[in-house]
Amino acid sequence: MEVARFLRDLCPAVTRGFLLAIVLPLIPVFLFGFPLSSGLALITGTFIIEYGAAALGIGLGLPPIYVLYVLVCVAFGVTLTMFDIFDILGNHSLRVSRFLKKSEERAHHSAILTKYGILGLIPCVITLGFYVCPAVSRILGWRRDLSIFLIMVGYISISIVTMLATIGIFRLVL
Repeated sequence: MEVARFLRDLCPAVTRGFLLAIVLPLIPVFLFGFPLSSGLALITGTFIIEYGAAALGIGLGLPPIYVLYVLVCVAFGVTLTMFDIFDILGNHSLRVSRFLKKSEERAHHSAILTKYGILGLIPCVITLGFYVCPAVSRILGWRRDLSIFLIMVGYISISIVTMLATIGIFRLVL
């Protein structure tokens, strides 16, 4: 694997992820005057505890729509970046390429997995998170666009449920 070519391909993927996951969530901070420290805490929390950061954002007093916006931006940025990294590794490493091809072939031998398996990304993102789902999808050879859509549907759904539960708990307690 040629390192210079690998890095040349990797840089745009990482840059796009950075823009989606960090820069876009900070724009409303400056436009609407939200506290920078709260915005950065929410972004960081989303990288660490994923949709659990919804409770952090609500607890910091940030508007729910902004909290959801940050959660979606970070999840989408990470998901796209991870898909890009797997594609780049598959293109630059014969070993990785063989592994992906073999695992995809094995997955296609299962009729149920081929037909309905991709729908498992919704509960997968809820239980295992957005770091695991791109790997599962890529290893099993599922369509990238549909996989990203289903990952985001599951993630947005659980984020909204977490936010509503947090708001309800705060109203009950306070």
